[in-house]
Amino acid sequence: MSVVDRYRLIFGTGITLVVIRLSLRLVSLPRLLRWLTCRPAEGAGRPAPLDKIVYYVDRWLTLFPYNPKGNCFPRTLALYWFARRRGLPVQFCCGVMKLHQRLEGHAWLMLNGGAFLEPSPYWQSFTVTVACPPTSSPSHEHPPVSA
Repeated sequence: MSVVDRYRLIFGTGITLVVIRLSLRLVSLPRLLRWLTCRPAEGAGRPAPLDKIVYYVDRWLTLFPYNPKGNCFPRTLALYWFARRRGLPVQFCCGVMKLHQRLEGHAWLMLNGGAFLEPSPYWQSFTVTVACPPTSSPSHEHPPVSA
């Protein structure tokens, strides 16, 4: 990856996160998910490897955290968009679980029935409340509910 491509990727991931954060304040989640569920990009040259995209998304979220409890929501939305542009049929999932008499939330990606670009098995503890695009067969023990 050339220096120019690297800086283009750094700024591209940062801009994507800014747009997602602003959109979360201005539009509903179902609308944002419709916008992010795009067709694969054509004629854009060779796309950056997803591991590099994950690295820069995570670095941006370390520098500018979305929430003191975690960055899974904007991280998953950004990676959902990047993966869909590459033609990967990933699914955006949000879920909740009860922990110490409170509800905790988490967002993650699924691909072919397994977690995708997820750093830990933490997602397995959650009951899916939103899945986009919806599936007819559950990818784990909790059935998804479409957005």
